[in-house]
Amino acid sequence: MEASNSKCNPEVSVIIPSYNSLGTIEACLRSLNDQETSARFEVIVVDSSTDGTAEMVAQNFPGVKLYSSTERKFPGDARNVGVANASSNLLAFTDADCFMGKQWIDTVIAAHRIHECPIIGGVVDNGNPENYIGWAYYFSEFAQWLPQTTPRPMDDIPTTCLTVKRWAWEKYGPFLEDTYCSDTAFNWKAVRDGYIPLFIPSIAVSHINVATLGDFVRRKVFHGRCFSQVRCAEQKFSLFRRVAYILGSPLLPILLFSQRARYVLMKHTYVREFVLSAPLVFAGLVAWSWGEMLGYWSKAQGKARPAGRRR
Repeated sequence: MEASNSKCNPEVSVIIPSYNSLGTIEACLRSLNDQETSARFEVIVVDSSTDGTAEMVAQNFPGVKLYSSTERKFPGDARNVGVANASSNLLAFTDADCFMGKQWIDTVIAAHRIHECPIIGGVVDNGNPENYIGWAYYFSEFAQWLPQTTPRPMDDIPTTCLTVKRWAWEKYGPFLEDTYCSDTAFNWKAVRDGYIPLFIPSIAVSHINVATLGDFVRRKVFHGRCFSQVRCAEQKFSLFRRVAYILGSPLLPILLFSQRARYVLMKHTYVREFVLSAPLVFAGLVAWSWGEMLGYWSKAQGKARPAGRRR
């Protein structure tokens, strides 16, 4: 990892938000440190941890551009700080609980040279396949981006593995702040202008999923609530539409589960693992649906804080 300078800017800026990620970020940064590439790239970590993450990064990865905050930052907030301090015109977003293969940087650069699409993402694989709860979290969160072979346009690709030309970020960013799902809102804005993100399977990361039941349920509820609040704000839901979604929320876990089952079966990927973890996958989708319903309800009552803000 090389720092940029004014005479020779890096080809890629990798931006990583970090919050209490001491247990995972080392694997992420080592995978970037081990890239087999001649391209110059920089790695930017924006950290708001209380678990010593910043100190570990500073000590073990001196080539990383580290920005620390004593105030908790949501992922979108941190990514905005990272972009503001990035030197490249190609922005690569990933998370502190991800790691990637040694050709990742070169694959990202090649994809943007070949394809005109300014927003390109890729596969999210399971980084802790030994854990049963991790499989359930993986299928409930990332089933749309399973390992596969077919490139295609997609309306939404997460910043777990998303790369963006700077001009597109400047047009459709910054990311929403004070919420999750800021990447979804970013994708939606680009799609409305006809820039549909391109999914390239060769661009892949492995995600280390939550491994305890309590964290699994809490995250799904909170993520679902953030999603519905962002959805109401970005898609300008009327009161009638919010109420309709509230009334239909008991059916949502069944719909979401059937979608995930279809993704797995169509791609013939991790079928056995999905079947074995199916009860917990469904439970996670119930938690998401409960959170989503709470978000619609709070918006309908006018009691929710803003779903997010832009700088």
